[in-house]
Amino acid sequence: MAIKPVEGDVLIVVDLQADFLPSGALAVPDGDAAIAPINRLARAFRHVVLTQDWHPKGHASFASRHPDRQPSEMIDLHYGPQFLA
Repeated sequence: MAIKPVEGDVLIVVDLQADFLPSGALAVPDGDAAIAPINRLARAFRHVVLTQDWHPKGHASFASRHPDRQPSEMIDLHYGPQFLA
């Protein structure tokens, strides 16, 4: 599929973090496989926006907030499934 941005189009990259790479604190298997395609896409766009999700200390997404839970486990919260960091 060819992507041909027009003037005013923006590529938005959501929450790509070093922590999600295989050597990161919250490693995702093959997480680094996303980097090359994103870099290729970014070259086609005049504007690229990168976002990063931040959670305050004590946020419900941290395993330390849930007794007997470990990072990388999934739990159900009031808003739906949550991956624990």
